Amino acid sequence: MSRVAAALWVGLALAACRSSLVEFGIQPAPGTATANPVPAASNEARSPTAEAPADLRYAVVWVGQGLAVRQPAGITSSEVALLPADQRGIGVTGQSTFLGSSTWLEIFLPEGGTGWVNGYNLTEDVSPEAFCQDPRPIDLANRFILALQGESGLELAQLASPKRGLIIRHDWWNPEVIAELGSLPLLFQDSTELNWGISRDSGIPIIGSFAEVILPQLLDVFPIAPSFSCNRIATGNTAEEVAWPAEYTNLNFISFHRAAPSPSSLNWRSWALGIEYVNGSPYLAVLVQYRGEI
Repeated sequence: MSRVAAALWVGLALAACRSSLVEFGIQPAPGTATANPVPAASNEARSPTAEAPADLRYAVVWVGQGLAVRQPAGITSSEVALLPADQRGIGVTGQSTFLGSSTWLEIFLPEGGTGWVNGYNLTEDVSPEAFCQDPRPIDLANRFILALQGESGLELAQLASPKRGLIIRHDWWNPEVIAELGSLPLLFQDSTELNWGISRDSGIPIIGSFAEVILPQLLDVFPIAPSFSCNRIATGNTAEEVAWPAEYTNLNFISFHRAAPSPSSLNWRSWALGIEYVNGSPYLAVLVQYRGEI
C-alpha cells in the first residue's frame, strides 16, 4: 500500500468511527517491569517549558494499586491520601516543584485539602467520548504510519509525548521498553539490542533492535487496510486473554487490527496506540502489540 493510500484509508476509517463511538472497556492486566531504555540524546526543543494551566483536570496513570498523595512533596514525606488507579477529574493548585529528576504537582484532594503527587503519574483527563470525537488523532495516526513506512525518526520524534517519549510493549503482558524522546530521531538506525520480554510459548527472551524486532511487526498490520477501533482492541481467534494494561486505564487509545487469512487461523495482529494529551494537544505515548498464538 502506498503512503498516500495508507493515509487516506486511516483518515476515512477514523472519521467514520467518530459518528459511532465504540464502547470504552478496560480489562485488568498483570504488573509490568521496565526494560533497559534506548540510549537518550539531547532534545531540549521538544521538552515542555511549563506546566499546563491549573484549570485543567488530570487522571491517574502508570500506577498499580493507587497513587500516594504526600505532604510535603517527596517520596519520603508522609502519605496523606491514596488515589485509586482509575481516579479522574483531579484539580491542581498550580504549584509545582522539582525534586531530583521529577516534577511534583500540588493537587486538590477529592475529600478536601491539598497534597503533592509525582507529575509522572498524572495525565490530562480526556474522557473516552471526547477522545473518540476529537479529529486530531486522525492526523496523528496518519503521520505515524507515514513515519514508519519512511523510517523517519525525526517525524516520529515530533509525534511522541514530550513528557514520556515513546513506550513500547512487544506484547501487552511483556514489560515496557522506553525510547526516550532524544533517541527517537535515530531509532530506525540504532542497532542497540534491547530486551523486549519473553516469548510466551517458548520462554525465550526477545532480543534485538527496534528495526529488527518491532518495526516489521508494526508494518505487518498495514499491507492492506486493517480495521480500526477507538478505545477497544479487536482480535482474532485466540485462547489467550487480551487486555489494555491496567496501569494505562485512564489513557485513551486507538487500535488497528489485521485479520487472519482464514477464520480458523491464529495469524492475526493488532497494535494499540496510547494517546496522551500534553497542554491540550494529543501525542503518541504508548505502543502495545496483540497477536495470535503463531
